[in-house]
Amino acid sequence: MNAAPLLEVRDLKVWFPTARGIVKAVDGVSFRLQPKEALGIVGESGCGKTVTALSILRLFGPATRVRIQGEVLFEDRNLLKVSRKEMLQIRGVQIGMVFQDPLTALDPIMPVGEQIAESIRFHLHFDPKRARARTLELLDLVGIPDPRQRIDDLPHSFSGGMRQRLVIAMAIACGPKVLIADEATTALDVTVQAQILRLINDLRRELSMALIVITHDLGVIAATCENVQVMYAGKAAEYADVAHILEGGSHPYTQGLMRLVPRLDQDRHRRLRPIDGTPLTVLDAWQGCRFAPRCEHAWERCRVDEPGLLPLGPHHASACWLVEEPSRRGADRRAANYQPGAVDHVS
Repeated sequence: MNAAPLLEVRDLKVWFPTARGIVKAVDGVSFRLQPKEALGIVGESGCGKTVTALSILRLFGPATRVRIQGEVLFEDRNLLKVSRKEMLQIRGVQIGMVFQDPLTALDPIMPVGEQIAESIRFHLHFDPKRARARTLELLDLVGIPDPRQRIDDLPHSFSGGMRQRLVIAMAIACGPKVLIADEATTALDVTVQAQILRLINDLRRELSMALIVITHDLGVIAATCENVQVMYAGKAAEYADVAHILEGGSHPYTQGLMRLVPRLDQDRHRRLRPIDGTPLTVLDAWQGCRFAPRCEHAWERCRVDEPGLLPLGPHHASACWLVEEPSRRGADRRAANYQPGAVDHVS
């Protein structure tokens, strides 16, 4: 019997009212995160990955017009319903987050040690001396050289990789049970990226944290995660263990993503095959499967009915009607002439 999930997202919808219409950034996403599990959320830009993470921690500013529905259950508490004061005791303490751009996550005029110690004093009620000692431990833990010499330096004096290590130190300062890494290695070169991924893996094991990795890079997923949720146009396209995804997956979108990854075990002259068409915009109205306009297997049912995640086996599901009608696969029914604007508006 599976243990109770540490974090469970149920039918999450995040909509932004705008002058041009409702932006459905996330439109019915669900997943579970077990204690100590590493879950990857992968998809192209604009599919709703980061908005999902921001919704978990309710990090939208007070001026942001946003409608959030569904449930985000952390240890059986719905984070969308708790008070702002309770949420302050969850952010950073129970759930930490590593942001994509460390320059915007760090205060440019405050010493880095003070930025880390500030969280420790606020949440753990350490006195200044003890908070500084804890900060030195964290700087050493994340691999900052000569932490006693660098603790009072400003962020601009650190390299991009070192700044990302500082942001990780801030995220784990209070010993969270869940760490969310949102595109944490996107702006780094390959060598530094590998170092940061190794650091995140080591910290997860050492601190017994669960991990959510948000990325568009399947290499990052392969290096850090056990299970993967693939997202497309605000919804989950496929959920499976990382081995199945890297073998090609079952959903046509997952398979399309994997065809874009160069492989050393294949002919080096093999041309990468892009996914036909363009992604839906968040303002597009659609009916049926959101990937149908770009899917080579789409048929009439795909253009009328939208599939939910359909089970393919233990811990594997795909939002594709091919699960129920596998004989349709390979029929090469390209949907090049099918466009979102060709259907009636769906409210």
